[in-house]
Amino acid sequence: MLDFENFDFEDFDDGDFPKEPYPDYFYEWDEALSTTKNLRFLEEEELADIIEIYLGEGEVKKAKQTIGYALKFHPDDEDLIYDILLLLNDFELWNDLLAMAERYPDMPEAWVDGHKLTALLHLGMEEYAFLFFRKIKCKYEKNAEQLSFIYQVMAESLQEVDLYSASLDVVREAIQLLGAHLDFYWLQLEAYLSTGTKKQALEMAAQIEQVDPMTGETWHRLGIVYFGLEEIEKAIDAFEFAESLGMKTQSNYLGLIAAYEKNENLLKALEKAKDYIYLYPDSYIVYILAANIYSELNYWKEALDYINIALRMVPGMDTLYLYKSRFEVHLGEQKKAIATLEEGIRQTQDKEGELRKELDKLHSEYPEK
Repeated sequence: MLDFENFDFEDFDDGDFPKEPYPDYFYEWDEALSTTKNLRFLEEEELADIIEIYLGEGEVKKAKQTIGYALKFHPDDEDLIYDILLLLNDFELWNDLLAMAERYPDMPEAWVDGHKLTALLHLGMEEYAFLFFRKIKCKYEKNAEQLSFIYQVMAESLQEVDLYSASLDVVREAIQLLGAHLDFYWLQLEAYLSTGTKKQALEMAAQIEQVDPMTGETWHRLGIVYFGLEEIEKAIDAFEFAESLGMKTQSNYLGLIAAYEKNENLLKALEKAKDYIYLYPDSYIVYILAANIYSELNYWKEALDYINIALRMVPGMDTLYLYKSRFEVHLGEQKKAIATLEEGIRQTQDKEGELRKELDKLHSEYPEK
């Protein structure tokens, strides 16, 4: 069922719920933009929303047009400029990000320069990036907070383009200049993880434990690190510490469930799944997790009960009909299993053909007399 070997704990917090409908002002704007009607003035937050929607839908041309109007309506709004730069970064429009950052070279804070650094590196302009980095280090040398930010952006961006050794050099220089800082330790840890140097990664994780032992978010992140490093006992301890410090998030429960499952402590995994259900009863993924654990324990009736709850929540998910039919087969209910697959084909159109394949298999194994 679920692949705990390659589990991404962060994917489910926002994905369990349907997307909110787009606001009315987006449709009004889109119609005006598409039909060359007069575009009415909108507030900066509304324009930022519209740009994000366009980029999310792959409508880059319309996003760029809206950016032009937004800057015309609000030419000196720093919050809007910040939002636009962030969106261009998030959607990896590096040429546009560079052009936008160069348009505002005199902003008092470092975030514009940080975006320019990121764009230069992603465009393969490493030499220019290092020259610019040297320049802005001098620019912010008397402001420790801004200088720290620039070092972090440079180190993180170098990692994004797989220049891990250079990133570690930048972090070491930052620590020497600015002192030990938790963000720098995390950057070192990420570099070690990316290069597969487990020993150094574990040493850095141990340092982070000592520096910030009372923050749930820190222990949660360490749990994910330890899980990825196959240090499952450490992962369990970290996720449990996070929970004890108030980190009762879906992601942390997913971590605990996956770690206990991988450690073959299925009863404990089930206990955490039930804790998750109590706090987040509207999250369909946890019912699938619980069904998965019950099936591993060969508790087929309970597995079926939980998969039925998930199906009521997301009747269009074809995989759930597959799981349900298999549970019914284990319960000796072959006719029900066949009916479940037929219902799944009607409900989902079976675009991948997996339900039809399973149905044909069941018809072959259990022909009607």
